[in-house]
Amino acid sequence: MGTTRYRLQREKSMQQKSNPSFFDPKTLLAVAAVAIAYYGWNTYLAKKYPDYNKPKTQTEQTVAATSGATPSESAAASANAVDTKSEIVAVPATAKEFHFENDKVSFVVSSFGMGLRNYTINNYQDKEKNNIKLGVSQADGLFEMRWVGEVKPLHFDLAEQAPGHYVGTAQVGETVVKREMKFNSETSSFTNTISIANATEDLKKGFSLLIPETIHTHASTSFLFPSYEHQDFFVTHSAGKHDTVNFSNAKENVSKDFAGTSLVSVSSQYFAAAILDKSDVIPEVKLNAQINSKTAVAELVYKPAQIKSEMTFSEIFYAGPKSIDALKAVDPEMASLIDFGFFGFIARPLLYVMKAAHSVVGNWGFAIIILTLLVRLCVLPFNIMSFKSMKAMQKVQPIIQGLREKYKEDPMRLNQEMMAVMKQNGANPLGGCLPMLLQIPVFFALYRVIGSSIELYNSSFIFWITDLSSHDKFYVLPVSMAIFMYIQQKLTPSTMDPTQAKIMAFLPVVFSLFMLQLPSGLTLYMVISTMFGIIQQYLIMREPKAAVAKA
Repeated sequence: MGTTRYRLQREKSMQQKSNPSFFDPKTLLAVAAVAIAYYGWNTYLAKKYPDYNKPKTQTEQTVAATSGATPSESAAASANAVDTKSEIVAVPATAKEFHFENDKVSFVVSSFGMGLRNYTINNYQDKEKNNIKLGVSQADGLFEMRWVGEVKPLHFDLAEQAPGHYVGTAQVGETVVKREMKFNSETSSFTNTISIANATEDLKKGFSLLIPETIHTHASTSFLFPSYEHQDFFVTHSAGKHDTVNFSNAKENVSKDFAGTSLVSVSSQYFAAAILDKSDVIPEVKLNAQINSKTAVAELVYKPAQIKSEMTFSEIFYAGPKSIDALKAVDPEMASLIDFGFFGFIARPLLYVMKAAHSVVGNWGFAIIILTLLVRLCVLPFNIMSFKSMKAMQKVQPIIQGLREKYKEDPMRLNQEMMAVMKQNGANPLGGCLPMLLQIPVFFALYRVIGSSIELYNSSFIFWITDLSSHDKFYVLPVSMAIFMYIQQKLTPSTMDPTQAKIMAFLPVVFSLFMLQLPSGLTLYMVISTMFGIIQQYLIMREPKAAVAKA
């Protein structure tokens, strides 16, 4: 028994020796030695290579991902990249630059792609009183040129012929690319000509011109308090067809292609950067917006099917306010950048009426009031027809209810009697709806005119309304709208049952909530229109009651 116990203790002791504990002194010394060596090596590398083991910037990651470069090669490439902390895009030291500035715009032309950097509109400011910037990007220049499939733009040997007139030459293998840009100070536009000599089959891969932009963060994204501001891609293609692609409110990345295009722009509510093609080769457009990085870019891509030794491509560039007069001065087709929606054929004449009213009164707020009153007067006959029909229907409701009880077993006779009563009293069930339907296109067009007019941008009205393109900061107009809508509901003849009437009573509150963030110019239009409707209904309702013919 004792021998067995001794043997077990010996085996246990040998097992412990063969499986030492982690806290064995020798193990701890080995771990400490490794830790000291690791710390010392990293300290040495940090002193010798200051950028060692630092996280890569977004630019380095992009370079590495697109070119397959190693981390050290990416770090070297990022030396020529932009400074992401700076608002002004930094170009490489090897790039040649020319600065231009007048009372309207300022920009820098870079030899990298002959793109425009820091394009600034000097005569318009944003809500923070900063000059408006277009084509804002940390990587790409506005109207920059690059070969399709290449990450970097063409590097031009750039020269300034005169202020606003630039010529650059680039060599791509045997192919020579000459680009000439002329700035028109009157219209804030560019004529761009690209001449390609000794073109090879590689040209079939194509080249592109870019319109980059940063996606803005809306001041309000709430469902009840939506922001009216938006950013869109706009494309004209396929025999004049227009497409608008919103990317500022997109929930996922945007990627769209259009063939056979003539015009592309990246626009906000009041400003746009656009390229209008004037070439024999019809380009295509690639649109891309990345929600996480808040970047958007439109590419006008030329891929010639037939290659000639000498080829020429022409475009018109524009970057500025979406003023219909300014856009038409550049090119009539540019005016389509102002999207008035489906009822544009009505909206454009209304815009010119508002501009004519402003030329008389000199205040855009009063011009909106005049335009609203003129529109309401034009549709007044339809309104009178509608109210009279609704009033007549209200009068005959008791008789119709009696007929329904009397002929509830005979639907055909009921319809005959109801039609006879309505005919005798001049009531028409469609009479109240049809005039209203005729007015809807006019009011939608007016809504788009006021909401899209650059003329209202930073324009004051009276007292607290200092910017008709911004919301009413004291919410006087939205609250007034709720009150006036409620009064109008009470004056309007109705045949609804009590439950429907209670639901409708909440509509003024709902409308006012949605109007809190709308431009005050739009809210002013709605308030004046509703006030006109109240006066109109009050006068109509004062007519002496006519006797109702009995069934």
